[in-house]
Amino acid sequence: MAKVLNNIKDAKDLMNLSLFTGALLIQNGAESYRAEDTIERICKSVSNISNVSAYALPSAIFISMEFEGETLSNFRKITISDTNLYKIDAVNSFSREFVSKDLSIKEAYDILFQIDGTEENPLKIYISGGITSSFFSVLFGGSIKDFFASFIIGIFISVVLEKLSYFKLSFFINNIICAFITSVLAIIFAYFGFGSNIDNIIIGVIMLLVPGVAITNSVRDIMSGEFITGAITMIKAFFIALAIAFGVGVGLKIMRFII
Repeated sequence: MAKVLNNIKDAKDLMNLSLFTGALLIQNGAESYRAEDTIERICKSVSNISNVSAYALPSAIFISMEFEGETLSNFRKITISDTNLYKIDAVNSFSREFVSKDLSIKEAYDILFQIDGTEENPLKIYISGGITSSFFSVLFGGSIKDFFASFIIGIFISVVLEKLSYFKLSFFINNIICAFITSVLAIIFAYFGFGSNIDNIIIGVIMLLVPGVAITNSVRDIMSGEFITGAITMIKAFFIALAIAFGVGVGLKIMRFII
């Protein structure tokens, strides 16, 4: 049996719920078309809601819908962006549950707040960063020394990335700092004999910073007809790559004068 809203206040509550759901998806690295589809499915699950339109950008979501002949519209600004596939999957599962079951707005918010508040074990993140860096180093031709050097530096960079998030700095600055530290540590490790190839160590570690998900999402958005969203995401990915190159270059230049 289809859900029915009793008054315009309930319609506004549903609209805000759908906006919050879409914002969670965008904030955690989902494609724009996925957020738009989720918003529209949530709103269309109610029988007396019609003409639902959603438009998602990396920095904002807009929505318009009709409730018993009256047009409602709203938007939500998005200021935080990260990549968390677990949260994306959890929000997708929630949206399917909301559409198929008779959940109240309060129950829906409780589920979303629980998803949003989910925190990964920091130790797992650090170890994963080390493992990722070390195996990429070997993949690009690194030796066993480079493997262990990349592992240690990768753990350190993962810690730095997490700590930098508390300062709310620009993504550009964060990537410059991490890339700079990576090149400096790679040279130090190689200088003291704990690594054999500086390039392989650096390449392995900066794979933690490379915007692979952003590039993939931008291509998928463009292929789905979301040209503005895809172009914005691609530009952001370009500036992340520029920040990585700048940070590594400055680190190498400085260390050449010191060592």
